[in-house]
Amino acid sequence: MSKKLTPVLLAASLMLLPVLSGQVSAQESPTITAPVYGKNERGHILIPLRVVSEGLGAKVKWDKPTLSAKITREKIEVNVPLNSDYATVNGKSVRLDARTIIERGVTYVPLRFVAQSLGGTVTWNNETQKATASLGDRKVVINARQYPELTQTRLNALVQAANDSANPSKYKQIRTKFKPYFTDEFINKIVQRKSVLTQHRFVSKPYIYYYEGTGRGSITQLESPRDAGGMNVERIITIRYINGKWMAENVDYLLVSP
Repeated sequence: MSKKLTPVLLAASLMLLPVLSGQVSAQESPTITAPVYGKNERGHILIPLRVVSEGLGAKVKWDKPTLSAKITREKIEVNVPLNSDYATVNGKSVRLDARTIIERGVTYVPLRFVAQSLGGTVTWNNETQKATASLGDRKVVINARQYPELTQTRLNALVQAANDSANPSKYKQIRTKFKPYFTDEFINKIVQRKSVLTQHRFVSKPYIYYYEGTGRGSITQLESPRDAGGMNVERIITIRYINGKWMAENVDYLLVSP
């Protein structure tokens, strides 16, 4: 079990490290629960077939020999072959707006085709980049917004800013210093904290994790600072995509036993 460090707890922990050694284990990976996410392929929304079809009250069965999915609801039967431009509805061939694909074991098919073939409707909100499939009293909201990955330049800038934020007392204009990299809420926390978290500057290779479809992620680095009394410290920079930029909204330090 890892321990999340506040400024006061970090200082106290560093003094007590010999006593705490062996009591803190590696951090467990967080579990992310998210709504349904689709893919915007050249203006066509592709959705995870099983999740959306079952959400609309249909049954889905995968036929491995033919590499196709069978969707049934009441008297409607839809067959969707993998990597095909065509599907069938009650035996009648229908050309798809976009080819079906499979990614990480999930089959994606055109949303409008699936919903309308089952007798439902689809509405699109361009501002939120969300589509809503409706059938009777059932609704499934699909988020199709796409977020770009961090560029190397932006990644380096956020890591550098996180290093600088550990000792904000060095900067007279804290808000001006960190505004290009941190959210206003996070800057407020730094201003209120004022204390030094660590003198160590993280230089190891950062690892990036994206919470798919949420516009959020994290940058992690694991090192052994001199002021950590022989313990490893994992730094986690929580990031969010805001107004066309990836911004840091928090920085946490976790003590991890070697």
